Parts: sequence; structure tokens; C-alpha cells
Amino acid sequence: MNYYQEITLLPDVEIPVGFLWHKVFQQVHIALAENKIGPNQSAIAVGFPDYRQGDFPLGHRLRLFAQTKEEFEQLNIQRWLSRLTDYVHVKAVKPVPEGVQDYAYFKRWNYKSPQRLYKNLDRRAAAIASKNGYDEAEVKRRLLENIKTDDKRWSLPFIQVTSLSSQKRAGRPNTEEFALYIERETTKQPPNKDQPFTCYGLSRRESDQQSAVPCF
Repeated sequence: MNYYQEITLLPDVEIPVGFLWHKVFQQVHIALAENKIGPNQSAIAVGFPDYRQGDFPLGHRLRLFAQTKEEFEQLNIQRWLSRLTDYVHVKAVKPVPEGVQDYAYFKRWNYKSPQRLYKNLDRRAAAIASKNGYDEAEVKRRLLENIKTDDKRWSLPFIQVTSLSSQKRAGRPNTEEFALYIERETTKQPPNKDQPFTCYGLSRRESDQQSAVPCF
């Protein structure tokens, strides 16, 4: 990625930063989807320079990355954020600094919420026990342990968004939101420049399809 554009979120007492992330990232998602280069493929990526810092786990800044200035001109992110001008500051497109050695894969992490796992616990335990000939009570005990002692992925930062694909499949407006959990994996290796990003601007999870963005 050769160029970047930075968006700073400006929350106030009435508009908290979490709600503002929802509004801004939703518009970025729509912009990337409208400018996609293939099915769920975006040439433009997103980065979170303040990941895990400050009062909100994603900080107050979002960066867009592209190979060329022309891609930013075509995207025209200011147009998509025009209704949020009081709450965002969009900087000019700049070249990525020379000599960057740190990169990050920002990837979506899918998992079921603890509430959903608890809700389906009895049914899952019965199904596993029946299929494998295990004691149902023991299966349930182990499932409970897994839920309670799950790893750090439970605490990944997230943004509330609405899926555009869900709206299209339903054939009608859909206001149901979901939590887009974002995982960061840092690397010193040069990114794979040939792999597109998703229409959320995130890297794919498959190792041969990942693509990183510069960290600076």
C-alpha cells in the first residue's frame, strides 16, 4: 500500500465514540462495497493505528490504504461522510512514510456470543453425547468450562454494523445490527500486495489470501 488517508473521529458529550464508530464505519463499508473490484473484494483497506489504546479499544482514528491516489479519488470518502462533517476530520491523501517495517493484518473474527452458547447448551450437549456415546452431563460440564475459560478472542474490540448483503437477500431494509469483531496480527514480513481485501476493508483469514497494511 503506497498511500493512506486518515479519518479522525470527534465525539462529544451527546455522541459517544462507540456510536460514532458505528456511523462512520457503516459509511466506509458502503463506500467500499459500491467501489468493489469483485465479489466482496476491495482494493482499499482499513487500518486502526490506535488499536487497543485510549478510552475506546479502536481509538479515535481510522486509516484507509490504497495503492494509488486515483483509487482514493474514485472512492471520494468525503462524499460518503458528508452527513458526519461535525464529527469527523478527513485529512488529505498522503504517501505512506518510507522505511516502514511494521505491518498488521486486521481480520474479522466470527464467533457466537456467550449468551447464545448458554442458550443452546443443553441441545448441543445432548447432540454431542448422542453422536459419540458420551455421558451427557460430562459433555455439558466441559462445554460450560470452554465458555467460561475461552481465550482472549472474547474481548476483541468490535464495531456495530449492518450487513449490506443481508439487506439485499431480504429484499427490504434491514435495521438489524451485528458486532464486527476485529483481530490484529502484527508482522515484520512484507504484505502480499496481490490479495484484495473484503468490503469491510479487512484482510481475509486464510493464510494464502491475507494482506497486511503498514503500521506507523
